[in-house]
Amino acid sequence: MTRIFPAAALFGSALLFALPAFGQSPEAPAPNEPAASPAAPAVPETQAAAPSEMTTGSAVTAAIDALSPLVEDVQIVGPWSEGTRQGVWRTVMVQSPADETGYHFFVQQLEGSGTDHIVRASTEITEINQVDGAIVGYRADEPSPGAPSGLTLFFDILPADGEIAETYELHFAPDAPYMFGPASN
Repeated sequence: MTRIFPAAALFGSALLFALPAFGQSPEAPAPNEPAASPAAPAVPETQAAAPSEMTTGSAVTAAIDALSPLVEDVQIVGPWSEGTRQGVWRTVMVQSPADETGYHFFVQQLEGSGTDHIVRASTEITEINQVDGAIVGYRADEPSPGAPSGLTLFFDILPADGEIAETYELHFAPDAPYMFGPASN
């Protein structure tokens, strides 16, 4: 079974998973935190946090809290563009709920910019779960000028019975079958 060593920035993935906060209010202080004293001086308006900052913080916290513990790795691996449409490629590694040594690897095409993205497509790369070894890293190749909407990933996989990592490659293009296998140098 394939295993990945977590390397994703959870905060970055939380921003992409963040949903708008619908009327959330700040939480009450935890029991071990002192409540604000009624005699405390008021904070001038120029120093108070803006309501949009509080909502954004609440949305990020809610996204992190809602993130499944089965998600072990999330990465933004590169940009894509197709005519006037553009966005980023995201990869997600999820532990199988039925088998703690089994993993599922997904490539997602996010459309949009900034923090305003939608998932345009999500594809599981099923062969990753069939490789007998551990993914010790993966990296994206820059998109080529001739195919700005394509994605190429190179995986370093340490075989279960080996000492030297082997390189595999994934060639992915929207609306086309992907190709995954040992690197063909």
